[in-house]
Amino acid sequence: MTGSIATQGTWWREFFESEDSIPLSFFPPEAETSTQVAALRRLLDLRPGQLIADICCGMGRHAVRLAAEGLEVVGLDTSAMMLAAAQQASRDDARPLLVRGNAERLPFRSESVDVVLNLFNSFGYFEDEAANQRVLDETARCLRPGGLFFLETRNREHQILYAPYYSEVTLADGSPAAMRCRYDRDRHTLLSTWSRPGDPEAVLHRAAIRLYGLDELADMLRHAGMAISALWGDYQGSEFQGFERMLILLARKPA
Repeated sequence: MTGSIATQGTWWREFFESEDSIPLSFFPPEAETSTQVAALRRLLDLRPGQLIADICCGMGRHAVRLAAEGLEVVGLDTSAMMLAAAQQASRDDARPLLVRGNAERLPFRSESVDVVLNLFNSFGYFEDEAANQRVLDETARCLRPGGLFFLETRNREHQILYAPYYSEVTLADGSPAAMRCRYDRDRHTLLSTWSRPGDPEAVLHRAAIRLYGLDELADMLRHAGMAISALWGDYQGSEFQGFERMLILLARKPA
């Protein structure tokens, strides 16, 4: 468990090196992840010979499975702990290439990647708006002409509707904690804190995620040189209506 609290702009550096981040992130069960991987293959028409970059890959839930199915995958994350978990979960004969790095400065050659994935609410972690834009700029730089960018992120309208909220959770060591989330309208940011039960001031972890509306994302993608080609509300490929928990978009770099 962490003993200090990171500032808003760098909360993710400390949070995802803590074992608490695993239970507190509410990762989907394996069956759901397998369903998502099958949907990625279908929606993106993934094929052997393509280079797929899973940015902010975490424990490799998707990257490891895609590599096991014979696809060429590189997974990137800032967390050494998460990458170690991804390495441990990988098959010896079909491992993704795992790289420690930052989505704001991707360590890939320009126009070298066919598909970039950014999954499970991993966008909007920077306090600086320009830094979040650079994540998309870097994505576009690394994509080959005609390359695809698949983003799964939180639907801001859904989050606003349900915030603030409170939940009792369990930390990695089995001890209880209280989670409180609220939406900061001035900063368009979902703020979360985990504290000792009964003592909101005894904060253990913080998170701050900038939530973007569809119009903002479209503008940011255009600035990066990409255009949205599809919108979905789930991994089944249902059309995005605006009220869903997640917003999934597919953007393309011009050929």
